[in-house]
Amino acid sequence: MEDGPFRAVIFDMDGVLTDSEPAFYAAVNDVLARHGAYVGMEEYRPYVGVATEEVWRRLIERYSLPTTLAAIQEDYEAPLMARLHERRPPLPGARELIDALRARGVPVGLCTSSYARWADAVLASAGLGGLFDALSTADLVERTKPNPAPYRLAASMLGRPPEECVAIEDSASGVASALRAGCYVVQLRATETAAAPVDGARAIGSLGEFPLELLAARPGPFD
Repeated sequence: MEDGPFRAVIFDMDGVLTDSEPAFYAAVNDVLARHGAYVGMEEYRPYVGVATEEVWRRLIERYSLPTTLAAIQEDYEAPLMARLHERRPPLPGARELIDALRARGVPVGLCTSSYARWADAVLASAGLGGLFDALSTADLVERTKPNPAPYRLAASMLGRPPEECVAIEDSASGVASALRAGCYVVQLRATETAAAPVDGARAIGSLGEFPLELLAARPGPFD
């Protein structure tokens, strides 16, 4: 079902609904600064969309930090939450697309490598809280993106197989996760941290370009 019709849409969060990746990047450097280290954006870019534990595992090794994974993740929590609670707008077209999907009766889910408490903060700061029928977060899966488990879970929560879902992603890790799960993938390239176009995904420059024609007509009660 390469070209649809599809029956559900699953959004990534950071870099898709709002430009929150800079908050994660800044909080990483808040922690690194305590150890006299700093990671530039170009060096950080490959970590976008990667599970937090894996990011810190790589950074500890890269900078030979005299700490443990558990300790540095604990140090990360306070500066990150402070930055995530800062007000930021949704990306252009985000609220409009969600509203259009809901008006069509299309189930809408969220699939993020963030923990639920982080996702709650990001969505609230962008005025997007309470709009999703399902939330697949890092708390709920043993392995996160690029593993397909997060998208399989999100699809299951929406009551649809992944093959009937369109995933909207921005990172290479997220695109890989959604493709491996069997979703049709639309890759949004609207922020500085968005990945280069990934094979197998349909690239768009803004959420206003989302191809609504991929979606089935409003489903009946027994669909």
